[in-house]
Amino acid sequence: MNQRMLAIIDLKKAGYVLERHGANHDIYRNYVTGDKIPLKRHDFNNNDRKYINKEIRKKHGKN
Repeated sequence: MNQRMLAIIDLKKAGYVLERHGANHDIYRNYVTGDKIPLKRHDFNNNDRKYINKEIRKKHGKN
């Protein structure tokens, strides 16, 4: 699996769902907390996945 797909799995485990597709990003939203996280659609790598996981932890108070 590529890093982008693994990031999507991480988002879904944290309660995020795809809100909409954009030209450069997909927007994932947690409807319980109201938080949104943009997910790059192009040139996604391991550093981007680390950033997504950091955002998930930050928005859920788990620094």
